[in-house]
Amino acid sequence: MIYTFHNDQPDVFLQLVREVGQWLVDSGQLMWEPDTLTAENLISDYTRDNCYVMYAHDNNAGAASQSAEPAGTFILQWEDPLFYPDVPANTVGIIHKLAIRRSFAGQNLFKPILDFCKEVCLKRGIHEIQLETDATRPALMRFYERNGFTPLYQKQIHEFGQDFLCQYYRIIF
Repeated sequence: MIYTFHNDQPDVFLQLVREVGQWLVDSGQLMWEPDTLTAENLISDYTRDNCYVMYAHDNNAGAASQSAEPAGTFILQWEDPLFYPDVPANTVGIIHKLAIRRSFAGQNLFKPILDFCKEVCLKRGIHEIQLETDATRPALMRFYERNGFTPLYQKQIHEFGQDFLCQYYRIIF
């Protein structure tokens, strides 16, 4: 597969985040209330133009092919006063709302996403990415640790009417 990334498709971004959010609810793994995954909640001055859609292209068709399919989404932002109030703007890349469509599960799409995020960070002179995840999901926490992230601390966060105990991570490159 060949992957491309677009940060100019907020409707596709929102559709995929909602799709994955609903799948989590349907499978008893609530992470995000699907009703809260709206443009009003997710697209702000901090995230605008930072909401990415990852497209998977068939190797045989090339990157310009019309057969490209949206495979996942994420936000890569440079400042976040809610989750990272003590992190100065433009010193780290912050990943939020990482979502992989079920038809692409198990295909190790996190690697090209992380590689892309590192590349964007390096172009900005940034050598660190931080993210957080639900601290009640040990399998997800192990996943990030297997992919090179170091646990930092846990913190309670209130977002969109929900409370989360978040495990914070970082990777330096």
